[in-house]
Amino acid sequence: MNSKRITAMICAAAVSLSASGALACSRVTWLGSDGQVITGRSMDWPLSFNARFYIFPRGTQNDGAGGKDSLRWTSKYGTVVVAGTSDPSGPVDGTFDGMNEKGLAANLLYLAEADFGPAPEDGRPRISFGAWVQYVLSNYATVEEAVAAIKEQSVYIVPVFFGPGKKAAPAVHLALSDASGDSAIVEFIKGEPVIHHGREYQVMTNSPTYDEQLTLNNYWKRLDGANVLPGSRQSEDRFVRASYYLGQLPRTNDERQAVAGVFSVIRNVSVPWGEVDPRHPNLAPTYWRTILDQTHLVYYFESTLSPNIVWLNLKKVNFGPNSGIRTLALEGNYNLTGSVNNSFKPAKNINYLAP
Repeated sequence: MNSKRITAMICAAAVSLSASGALACSRVTWLGSDGQVITGRSMDWPLSFNARFYIFPRGTQNDGAGGKDSLRWTSKYGTVVVAGTSDPSGPVDGTFDGMNEKGLAANLLYLAEADFGPAPEDGRPRISFGAWVQYVLSNYATVEEAVAAIKEQSVYIVPVFFGPGKKAAPAVHLALSDASGDSAIVEFIKGEPVIHHGREYQVMTNSPTYDEQLTLNNYWKRLDGANVLPGSRQSEDRFVRASYYLGQLPRTNDERQAVAGVFSVIRNVSVPWGEVDPRHPNLAPTYWRTILDQTHLVYYFESTLSPNIVWLNLKKVNFGPNSGIRTLALEGNYNLTGSVNNSFKPAKNINYLAP
């Protein structure tokens, strides 16, 4: 691919982001030499999500969208998610990130080009995009299972506008990874799922669409990353940096070092804390980061506004059907540090974003 074509793609990506941008994030999955799998992500947004952990046990009764044709299902697997408010002044109404008791992880990121298509007229059950993470994690144990189900399109994902005044476009794509190291990037384009499935899909950011991101990254792979790397906050530049630095991590079998290494990569592609730049409204500071150790089933959370890291060991969580839904506030609860397994309180289920 010649340099003019590369330049044109980068310019098109920037225009696309500026026209509709918002929830800019990054995700990486590290594969260790001993089979260890760790996924990290950043969450970038101009407003707080009031993020909190939720524990959903097996047997949880879920309502995906509310109202007519809403999908109601019973959780097959216990899950832990990071949920929050799409409008800082509103209630908790969406799940953005999570892992289930089998080590399947799901990360929801922004994609300007996403298009879930018009509402079907066949009575197909529906879930809000705010329930997508919980739906996948509570129903499937592996990436392969989840991908097979998504291809069937037996459920319609409702693209609900959100945020203050409901002005933010419901444009998202989903990254999946499991304890075996399998990965998938799921995008809906013109109402159809476009899925990149395989262990090699370890990095995901935002626009442009994933096939174009891969093309841009392949261009940079031909260069010496130790001497030249794109350094902006734009999605395509973060994709290239994340890919390069992920490849530099030692393939250690030291759990502590591996988690710290993934943290170092996801911090590198985070947007520094500060005011939103009016010249680039599509770019926003990183509010928080998560690291999902899918081998040891430990879920780490780091707020940009706190020097402390907290974690939840899923192996010590009671996911039994009668254990109840539990929650723990993370943003604003800055005295938290270390293990938070004993800090949860009973909670009601989430009323997900609805039209």
